[in-house]
Amino acid sequence: MQMTSEVAMMFLCPYVSYLIAEGLQLSGIVSILTNGVFLNYYATPNISTTSRKIASVTYETIAYTAETLVFLFLGIGLFAFDHPYKEMGAGLFLTTILNLNFARFLNVSVCTWITNRTRGEQNKIVRK
Repeated sequence: MQMTSEVAMMFLCPYVSYLIAEGLQLSGIVSILTNGVFLNYYATPNISTTSRKIASVTYETIAYTAETLVFLFLGIGLFAFDHPYKEMGAGLFLTTILNLNFARFLNVSVCTWITNRTRGEQNKIVRK
């Protein structure tokens, strides 16, 4: 019986915090994220191993399903709306690819530099 109530509380706490935040006209997303941080810090170490495994598998399943639905809806939305492809041209496509690669280069460079500043000499990220 204890395992059932532990798992139920792990799933009801974020939902209840969301309902309270929405009722008070606050951000439900921020409420869920804050609740998740507190649950991870306080509740996870205090529940049984079996409950922890059940909650982990269930959260992973819900996350995978939600991610799949988001990409499914994005894919449907791509073809469901009338996009002005004729007005865009190949220049927009090439500019987008160049901008994405440049942004990735900057992101990796900056993150690597910041990470290397905090690591020891043996653990630094190097270009091969």
